[in-house]
Amino acid sequence: MAEKRFPVVFDNHMHLREDGFFMEAVREFSSAGGTAFNLVNILDYGVNPSGYYEEIYRRTLRIREKIERETEIRVLVSLGPYPLDYFFFRDAGLDPIENMKMGLDMAAKLIRDGQADAIGEVGRPHFQCEKNIVDSSDMLLSYSFDLAKELSCPVILHTEDLGEEGYSSLEKMALKSGMDPVKVVKHHAYPSDLSFRSNLTRSILATRPNVRDSIATGKSFMLETDYVDQRDKPGKVIPANSVPLRAKLIMGEYEDSYSILENIFITTPEKVFGKGSVGP
Repeated sequence: MAEKRFPVVFDNHMHLREDGFFMEAVREFSSAGGTAFNLVNILDYGVNPSGYYEEIYRRTLRIREKIERETEIRVLVSLGPYPLDYFFFRDAGLDPIENMKMGLDMAAKLIRDGQADAIGEVGRPHFQCEKNIVDSSDMLLSYSFDLAKELSCPVILHTEDLGEEGYSSLEKMALKSGMDPVKVVKHHAYPSDLSFRSNLTRSILATRPNVRDSIATGKSFMLETDYVDQRDKPGKVIPANSVPLRAKLIMGEYEDSYSILENIFITTPEKVFGKGSVGP
């Protein structure tokens, strides 16, 4: 008897490298039942700062093209300046704001042309740093929201861990730009974040405890691996097949598994990325 699988299994946040496990990781995801994922550009500070985003984005789109040519996996793409790019450009003697803003404009053009789907991951460094860096990051984040409003696309956030006040502040920033806060996704959120009163979408790291704790809240969320494709660190942050394996866990443990999976893998992603974006 064929193994029963939910028809759409979407990982909201993965990174792949052409010199990493790449297609091995994709096949691992697919073999476990994965059908779609959001491919987020990965940093590479070995690239020349001049022309950095052209190269990073080109690689990301080339990866998507190969996956869709050789498999049936649907790949969404998020492009944008990673918050730590600030230090990369500063250390190279370049203006971080000017270069990261250029990266946002370039991402917006590719989204406008239909080559990408979201701006991200953008935001603030996830560790304590100088106020001027936080202020500059917020300025770039606000600019990201302005672009996303114009493009009607999502923004994938990389920030420090947030409390309810932090969620509220980011929601106000999105609303000021005219964005629907549902299309703002807090990447690497925790199940406890679902208790906060916020319209931002939470994307939860797909560990077993996180999945069970998130379902227990009764709130909507997406799942992600934040898989980082490094041959010297296999399975970082968690393995590429984790989201489809959690789908199997849900099917095995919950009587209302179909409605739970539909909310995680279809309803919530479609509110963020658009109807039909992750599957039929």
